Amino acid sequence: MKKLKIANLSPTPLMIVLAVGVFLSVPIRVFQLCNCVDSATGFWAAKDFTIILLYIICGVIGALAFFLSFFSGIMTKPKFKEGKDLALGICGGIFAVTLLLDTVQLVLKFIGLMSSYTTDNNGRLSYYMTTSGGFAIVLSALFGALGTAYLTFVSISAISGTNKYSHKRILGLGPVLWAMFRLVYHFTDPINYRNISQLYLEILMLCFAMIFFLSFARIASEINEGSSMMILWFSGVCTALLAYICALAPFILVITGKGELLPSAYPMRYCDLGLAAFITAFLFTVTPLTNEVGEN
Repeated sequence: MKKLKIANLSPTPLMIVLAVGVFLSVPIRVFQLCNCVDSATGFWAAKDFTIILLYIICGVIGALAFFLSFFSGIMTKPKFKEGKDLALGICGGIFAVTLLLDTVQLVLKFIGLMSSYTTDNNGRLSYYMTTSGGFAIVLSALFGALGTAYLTFVSISAISGTNKYSHKRILGLGPVLWAMFRLVYHFTDPINYRNISQLYLEILMLCFAMIFFLSFARIASEINEGSSMMILWFSGVCTALLAYICALAPFILVITGKGELLPSAYPMRYCDLGLAAFITAFLFTVTPLTNEVGEN
């Protein structure tokens, strides 16, 4: 061990770890949505051993991601693949489209929120906007739009084999701030977050997503990239796993005709599925680069 690095330890097996995590956790989440969650409120309707089991699986995957990322002696310099990458381009495009749809839904949600505002709401628009989450919705929609533009550049660059998106440094913060203000909106509700299963998982997912996209933007723009590759691997695996749990399980219910089991307050958000697909494709893209430590 040198500088707390294990010479032959590679983070590449994390793709297998992620696949195993998804294979184990998504069916558990589907079972929970069908049997343990109140479809009217989103709260746990029944205590079941799968609740703890799901958290244990997430914790184990997160621990492995941390260990293989930060103690790996086989880690590339902070750089991304050059040349064409059709899979990444397609997944980036899917995420951009789903994020745009999510942004439109946020705008509609804000319009509905403002339509219920009256001068009886303590007479102050700023107070109403703050307590109802209006500001968070507006900012989440704004940065969702900027994130869509950035991901469009990433997608086009991957398909064409260029890196034009690396010069869009301001736009690179779009996905980071989109995740941050979406997280802020969740904290406008004074509730016990652990009792609402989907919300608790989304909060964890958004925390890791902010870290991932910040590392992504730093490496792409070559700004203080330092150890960003290790952070990107760790946060990427954690974000993808939680995004699959949050989105793939509801998606399975929707396509199997059981969408009514999803709580109305926490419907299927396709942007989370797009997020999971994009990160998975990206990690596959940087996997070969990870074995180039000999050049470090």
